[in-house]
Amino acid sequence: MVRAATQTGGRAATGAVIPGLHALSIGRPALPEPDGFHWKLLSDLARLESGHTPSRKVPEYWDGGIPWIGIRDATGSHGKEIADTLQHISKAGLENSSARILPEGTVCLSRTASVGYVVEMAGPMATSQDFVNWVCGPDLSSSYFRYLLVSEQASVRRFSYGTTHQTVYFPEAKAFHVLVPSRTRQDAVTEVLGALDDKITANSEIAKSASMLAQLIFVQATEGVSVRPMSELVSPILGGTPSRANLDFWGGTHLWASAKDITGAQNGVVVATEESISDVAIRNTKAKPLPVGSVILTARGTVGAVARLAVPGSFNQSCYGFVPGEVPSSILYLGILNAMQRAKAIAHGSVFDTITMKTFDHLDFPAFERGAADSLDREIAPLLDTVVAKVKENKTLAELRDTLLPELMSGRLRVKDIESVVTDAV
Repeated sequence: MVRAATQTGGRAATGAVIPGLHALSIGRPALPEPDGFHWKLLSDLARLESGHTPSRKVPEYWDGGIPWIGIRDATGSHGKEIADTLQHISKAGLENSSARILPEGTVCLSRTASVGYVVEMAGPMATSQDFVNWVCGPDLSSSYFRYLLVSEQASVRRFSYGTTHQTVYFPEAKAFHVLVPSRTRQDAVTEVLGALDDKITANSEIAKSASMLAQLIFVQATEGVSVRPMSELVSPILGGTPSRANLDFWGGTHLWASAKDITGAQNGVVVATEESISDVAIRNTKAKPLPVGSVILTARGTVGAVARLAVPGSFNQSCYGFVPGEVPSSILYLGILNAMQRAKAIAHGSVFDTITMKTFDHLDFPAFERGAADSLDREIAPLLDTVVAKVKENKTLAELRDTLLPELMSGRLRVKDIESVVTDAV
């Protein structure tokens, strides 16, 4: 039992009862308990802690050695352990604010602005006031609880309210109940889900290494090669957005990428998009699909992100597409990527407000002889194929994990029921 005083102050727990999806509730719900599972008041299992932000008007409070979790850390590492943060505070910042160092294993849930993002501390850290934090006791595995909150993200967002920003307030957080099995069964579930996440992490590292090696080989190969304006060697294609008013255009089987999909592409590979369009849209709008190996460049918003299509896909008017032809796919991708990196370096972090067709007149692109281009492609294409294969495998693994997660947390599935499936996957 963890009955240490909650370090939040303020109002007492609400008396309301609002069930979540399967394993989280405000108040104790009148729901059946699967065999071996029990609804428990979360504060009986973990100590609730708040966070704080030292004054930004005092430079001495910042850039110290204490990791400090903010919203961007949570959105960028959702569902994972976090070993470092984007910002750090100093000892003076800690001593002159309500911020507190919390121990390794503390589970942090964003409660305002971007609600429902979860991270687990891999070491002692502090957080902003945008989080509710739980220091788990011996009867609650911190990793199990992290997975439980990830599976209940939609519930957490439903628990929030407010006129300016949606917020999960402390009276509701103090009333959280969780449906949990014994610690032994928690550890078994965590081991299975952790195996999938470990495989995803390993694949990501392999893909990252292969991508970096391909880029290094490409840069070395361009030394001494003449350059020409990019517009003379490749042909940008404009994207389009089917009318939102025509529901027949949306929700089909064809991938349709926005700038967000390109900037968020894992290791520069697009295997899925947030939205999809239909056959009707393909036939009747400008959103024509590009083949596998095509390259998409963001031209507005977050400018200069580059990704390759691992499956055929269309894209919106905030991007340009490039189809391999005279320039092989691997060289097309790395040439555009390298051009964007050089442009960003020259402009000190800001490329252009918008990339227009005229922009391509001022970007250099290596003009390889055809034989040299084919030889380089044979060297780097297998590396980029490895990147694609690992990103695709990670998509499959993540889908398996996300399918199993609510089933395991609700007690509808037991570890013994899915061990062979996970073993075959990893």
